[in-house]
Amino acid sequence: MSRRFRALALAAAPLPLLAAAALAGPAAAQTQPLVSVPGNVSPALSHSQRDGAVDANAKMSVSVALKLRNSSELDKFIADVSNPHSPRHGQFLTPAQFKDRFAPTQSAVDSVSNFLRGQGLAITKVSDNRQLVTVQGSAAQLQTAFGTSLSRYTDTAQHRDFFANDSAPKLPADVAGVVQGVVGLDNHTVKHKNSASRKPAAPSGYNPSQLRGAYDTGSLGTGSGQTVALWEFDGYQASNIVQYSKQFSLNSSAPKTVSVDGASYDSSPGGGQGEVELDIEIVNAMAPAASTVVYEAPNSDQGEVDMASQIASDNKASVVSISWGSCEPDTTDAAITGTSNGIKQATAEGISFFAASGDDGSKDCTRSTTGGSVDAVDYPASDPNVTGVGGTHLTVSGSSYGSESAWNGSGGGTSTKFDAPSWQTGSNGKRTVPDVSSDADPNSGYAIYSAGSWQVYGGTSCAAPMWAGFAALYGAKLGAANQALYGLKGTGFHDVTSGSNGTFKAGQGYDQVTGWGSYDGAKLAAALKG
Repeated sequence: MSRRFRALALAAAPLPLLAAAALAGPAAAQTQPLVSVPGNVSPALSHSQRDGAVDANAKMSVSVALKLRNSSELDKFIADVSNPHSPRHGQFLTPAQFKDRFAPTQSAVDSVSNFLRGQGLAITKVSDNRQLVTVQGSAAQLQTAFGTSLSRYTDTAQHRDFFANDSAPKLPADVAGVVQGVVGLDNHTVKHKNSASRKPAAPSGYNPSQLRGAYDTGSLGTGSGQTVALWEFDGYQASNIVQYSKQFSLNSSAPKTVSVDGASYDSSPGGGQGEVELDIEIVNAMAPAASTVVYEAPNSDQGEVDMASQIASDNKASVVSISWGSCEPDTTDAAITGTSNGIKQATAEGISFFAASGDDGSKDCTRSTTGGSVDAVDYPASDPNVTGVGGTHLTVSGSSYGSESAWNGSGGGTSTKFDAPSWQTGSNGKRTVPDVSSDADPNSGYAIYSAGSWQVYGGTSCAAPMWAGFAALYGAKLGAANQALYGLKGTGFHDVTSGSNGTFKAGQGYDQVTGWGSYDGAKLAAALKG
């Protein structure tokens, strides 16, 4: 289900691992010991075959992620500002305020930038929030700058080629001290979309009226004045969105596209077109008067890190819907932390994130390198500051709620990367997902107009924009919404108590298949406001 990607042109002539003495930086840097930056080697190397070195002249771009300041204070701030029982509740920051308190300092940016320029690399961008320094250069220059070698590999499990650094990047001690990670030295991880579809002859599947009726949002308005951002790795055709809106008389405004790192898909969308269009259309179905901003990034770890940073810096939306993800064990710590830091800034500004929990049940790595023999969860849904959205099978009685059972594809389980936050019991001290759920079974799917025809879509990719639509209808910023949602202990939810996703079974209250359940819009909004 991953979007196809194009690797760099790679050559067979090997390059030796560069010794520390070969680093050619400023004089001060040359006298310092080199320090490894951990969490920057792809887990895929353990089951891949090295085929040779990357062409020394190949042009590459990487983003150097800098550490946030006052991280413990930031985590406490996010918890307090998102907690309805805290006196600081709702006192969110502006991007400028966040930068003053928690962003890397300008001196840290200058230190990293000066070192990289000293290695002959070109600084192409410094993010507005100072979290990322993006550089471009040849493979040979990157190898020298980061004290590693870059090689061509074949993933023997997935049978595809990629490039990667053979060892952790190494930097002079003062530079390494402010660097969180180096993202872009490998292109192994490709984000998958969490959806499936079939083509009917005419509009089929649940339509906006049925969805609003089943989930009881009729009294919540239309989302006027709210903006929903969509986190995408492909593009859409505006004509399909117009047709959907026309079919159901929604009168929704046209989405706006924001390009990240030069990504431009809309003139010729790829295999993920249906993913992007269902996200837009489901948000329009639930909150037709809300504005939608479609962020489009290259399908890579670097693209994801840069997109999270840009959404936070732009601060245009009150809620973000994410329907793409990657198997958590396959993703480097550097990529996860770089993305997570952007999400932290956004939640401190009041932005909420809802992410699909995956479509492979408790075995999220089924379609990836780690494989389907182990329980695993999807990232970003596993991030504690993101609300992971699982899936159900919905039945509708007329235009009202009928019943729900767990969909067997609903992603859920226990994170290996994140500790259990204070608001969650967790499992063996680790975070569990999903947090909530909504209809996702393709057999109780959604009417979507994509690529010039009507289709029926399912998957947790549909459930995430359903929750983003609710957040837009709610109107007030929620920030890291989990704190408030867990505090309700099921009030305002349809508790889903039957079905399983493989290892885990749905049951009364919270479970690792459907979380707290799906929303009864009017009741949940009242509970949150109460």
